[in-house]
Amino acid sequence: MTDHKLMFTLWDVGHGVSIWIGTPNGSNHWIDLGRTPEFSPSEHVGRSYRVSEIDYLVISHPDKDHLEDLPQFRKTFSDPRVLQRNKSLPASDMFGQRTRQYQNDFADLHNRYTYSVPFDHSPTNPEFNGGVRYAVRSLDHGTRVNGAVVVRNNTSVVVMLLYRGVLFVCPGDIEPLGWQELWRHHASAFRTLIEDAEYRFLVAPHHGRKSGYCKAMMDAVQPHVTFISDVWGASETHPAFRSDPLGIQFRSGETVRYYTTKRGGRVQVIVSSTEFSIKQYDG
Repeated sequence: MTDHKLMFTLWDVGHGVSIWIGTPNGSNHWIDLGRTPEFSPSEHVGRSYRVSEIDYLVISHPDKDHLEDLPQFRKTFSDPRVLQRNKSLPASDMFGQRTRQYQNDFADLHNRYTYSVPFDHSPTNPEFNGGVRYAVRSLDHGTRVNGAVVVRNNTSVVVMLLYRGVLFVCPGDIEPLGWQELWRHHASAFRTLIEDAEYRFLVAPHHGRKSGYCKAMMDAVQPHVTFISDVWGASETHPAFRSDPLGIQFRSGETVRYYTTKRGGRVQVIVSSTEFSIKQYDG
């Protein structure tokens, strides 16, 4: 895609997350690699959109529902040019018992991607991605917060990206303890993007579960819309993810505060130089 549009696609992978981002200059970025037994977003994008390589892969949190599609991802695209993950996690958290192919693949990538990419050549540099501004931060495993220790979900890599006044917030599985400490250390980086955004879209943390709801996050981001990437009924969604967003009023007069992958297919946002559109596909 080289028509100066950004395409943000949140796939229906049941309980999990998979996000494909087509940048305005034709680069391809990906956040998390959830899948179902029947559907691989990686295979679908490679086949249906004729994408052959990924410039930037972020694994927010190395649980199965964020990582299971990695073997198909590598088969479809080979390896990403740049890999982002939280390097502070112990091997037992990152790779488990290495009894699954996705765990072995992640260990292989982690051990081979051993140096940081200079910002001049980074896919998060707006000069190299068509004008998309990024802020990407995480807490180190073992960080102490008021007597508690940051582990697992609260080590999630949090990604914010802004293009043409539209902000996407992708917080992985982070929960209130992690978000509040992350904000304490990195508020300036995130706030710069939030304040420059006219519209703010939040991928509900931890799939919209009650354990992921954080009022401090909602107050900081003030999302117009949330995207809930889960199948309702598998776990109870916090109602505030549906009721608290500011909402977007469309020409029809309808005000929408949330979209969900429950209805199947995907939620897709396309941002051009003059407008954006949101579609919730049923298949």
